[in-house]
Order: sequence, then structure tokens, then C-alpha cells
Amino acid sequence: MTKHFYTVKKLPIFLAISAVILIAGIVLFALFGFNYDAQAGKSFEVTYDAVVTIAGGEERVEEICEDTFESLGIGYEKKSEAAPAIDSSSLASTGDMTVRYLFAEDTSADALRSAQDAVESVIAGEFAGADVYIVVRTQGAALFFGEPAWRGAVALAVAAVVVLVYIGFRFGWGRALTGLCLTVHDVLLTLALLAITRIPVAFATLLLFAAAAAVISLLLWMVQCMKMREMFKDPAFRTMDAEDAVNECGKASCKAVLCVIAALAAVFVVVGAVAAAGTRAFFLPLLFPLAVSAYSSLVLGPALYLPMKKLDDRSNAKKGRYVGKKKAEKAEE
Repeated sequence: MTKHFYTVKKLPIFLAISAVILIAGIVLFALFGFNYDAQAGKSFEVTYDAVVTIAGGEERVEEICEDTFESLGIGYEKKSEAAPAIDSSSLASTGDMTVRYLFAEDTSADALRSAQDAVESVIAGEFAGADVYIVVRTQGAALFFGEPAWRGAVALAVAAVVVLVYIGFRFGWGRALTGLCLTVHDVLLTLALLAITRIPVAFATLLLFAAAAAVISLLLWMVQCMKMREMFKDPAFRTMDAEDAVNECGKASCKAVLCVIAALAAVFVVVGAVAAAGTRAFFLPLLFPLAVSAYSSLVLGPALYLPMKKLDDRSNAKKGRYVGKKKAEKAEE
């Protein structure tokens, strides 16, 4: 007897693997929450022209700031940089570079104002005619890092719904229900992994990761569904039981799914490597939902679909017998 990878008996094993990760994530979330990269405090932002007036002087600007902070006895908690922005009309770089320092909430406002005056004075002395803008502000713990992130999450969520509806109409209720289960599974497991690994995230980033997990999950499952549809049309598959059919299809579709996974991984790594620091913090962690979706599509999905395939085959067999009975009755009449 042929041993199958996808069997109803193995489904609890696959679900147990997911349950262990999910429970660990829930426990760590309950104890520590997510590692939010958006904390309350005071920020010191220096914006300058890195193309003309301070060309090549980025390191010197940061050195001036940090030496000033040290002389005043104030220490920052985090430093981040924003690359020059792109003008939407001309698609050219504006040349404006921003370096941002985050201080604790109890940092003296007077000390930061003194630092602002000192930094402006030193930069003006070393870089004649340089346009430098320094902003000191107090911020609360941010829940959203901007409207674009929120809109991106909503757009991805809508895309996931569209793909799920398409799967339902194109491939049937069984594969649509399986896709819905995989989507919920992948979203929860992605959030669990973020809680376990303690990767710094903003609240809106969590929404983006969850929506991305849903889209990636459904795209990979749709590849499986397309292969199933193609192979199940073969008359040879009509004589197979559900277990044989799903296992044969799983073997045939594995290469296509792996190619899609590899292509997405390459895009995330390349974009994350060349992108600015803020963008990189989103693209590289996308490997988490991709890995989870790969597991669910290649391992969990077919095993989860198997019981539904059996029900569908049983229902089709009953319909066939009913149609055959009606034809026989008409023939007798």
C-alpha cells in the first residue's frame, strides 16, 4: 500500500505544530506584548540639504549633534535616518536628509533647546550658507505611523477578500473554505512569530503584516487550486479516491508553489536590502508571513482540504446515482 503524505490521520500533527507556535506567541504577547518601535519621548530632528550645501557631510552633521548631546549630559535612546525624498512631479531627489534622535520623556526641554542652538551655530560655522532645520518636539506613544500604512493594510485586506471570492467561484466551496481557514491560520501565526522573535514593529506595521500574510497565503493556495483543477479534469483522477488524488496533485504542484515562494522571497530581500531604513524594516520581516504561508500551502492546506474533497466526491457520487436512477425510470416509462 502506498504511503501518503496527506492523510486525515496526519492533519492533527500539522495542526499541533501550528498550535505550539500560536500558544507560545500568545503567552509571550500576554507577558510582554509586541516590541513596539514607537515609544513616547522627545525627538530632535535635523533636516539639511545633503546634495549641495552639505554634500558629503552627513557623518559630520551627526558627529556635531552627538558631541553636543554629550557635552550637555543628555543621551539619546535611538537614532534613525531618512534618505532624501523624491519629488512626485519631477521624480528627482529633493536632497533633504533627516537624522532623528529620540530621547526619554524626562529629558530636559531646556537642554534640548540649548542643543538646538549649539548645533545650528556649529553647522553654520562649518558649512557656510547651509540650510538646516532643527525641530524639537514631544511625542506620545504612536499607534499608527501614518495614513499610508493604514491605507496599505486596507488595500491588502480588500485584495485578500477579492482573491478568496475568486477561489470560491472558480474552484468551489471546498477550496474556498480551505483558503479561508489557511488565511486565518497564517495571519495568527505571523503575529505569533512577531511576538516570539520580538522584532520591533509599529502598530500599523502589524496590520500590514497581517494583511500581507492573508494575501500571500491566498495567492499560494490559488496556485494549488489551479493545479488541482487542471489535474482533476484528467479522467484518470476520476477513478482515484480523494486521498490518492490530493497526494498526486500535491506532488505535481510542489515545484510551481516553490517557484512562487522563491520569487517573492527574492523580491523582499532585494527591496529590503536596497531600501531606506524605514522601508527595510517592513520588507525584510515579510519573510515571516511568506514562510508561514509556504508551510500552510505545501503542508497544511492539502491535508485540510482532504476531508472536504471526500465530502465533495461523496456528494457527486450521490448526484450521479440519482441522475442515473431518474434516467432509468424514464426509460422504463
